[in-house]
Amino acid sequence: MKLSAEQFLEIAQFSFVRMDGAWFMALAGKLGKETAWEMDVDAWTRFSYVFGKKIRKDIIPDPVWPESFLEMLEIFSKVLKIEGREVIVESDTIIVRVTDCETQKAIAKAGIADCGIVTVQTYQGLIRGLFGKEMGVSVQHTKNLNQGDACCEVIISGKAHF
Repeated sequence: MKLSAEQFLEIAQFSFVRMDGAWFMALAGKLGKETAWEMDVDAWTRFSYVFGKKIRKDIIPDPVWPESFLEMLEIFSKVLKIEGREVIVESDTIIVRVTDCETQKAIAKAGIADCGIVTVQTYQGLIRGLFGKEMGVSVQHTKNLNQGDACCEVIISGKAHF
């Protein structure tokens, strides 16, 4: 059997999101939601940092702020099937708005968690992994689809000092 690149990507995206949800549900079932949330934050903090380092090593060896962050965000969004995304760059601020996210859909369907608990740490980890551990930017999660907002919104502000 031969899969097209698009079919393979679809299966990989589906598998990534569902595995993330499955381990969260299993952990919540055994140790409770609070512990699962804590572990989820820790896992996404670690994963996003390693993901950023991998992008730097293999794709963007000499990152430039903010262009390289935006390129990495494009890759990350493709991996996680975050399709409805708007990015606005204004001076020292990057605003990311998401209206169509496979992870958010899966979480909403399960009704047990809120992906917003890991959003800030994920963006911080991506930045630290790509640019180094010292980061001079602030990350705020200001709107959340799972809380009834029209989008998930993340605001990254400040001059980057890497």
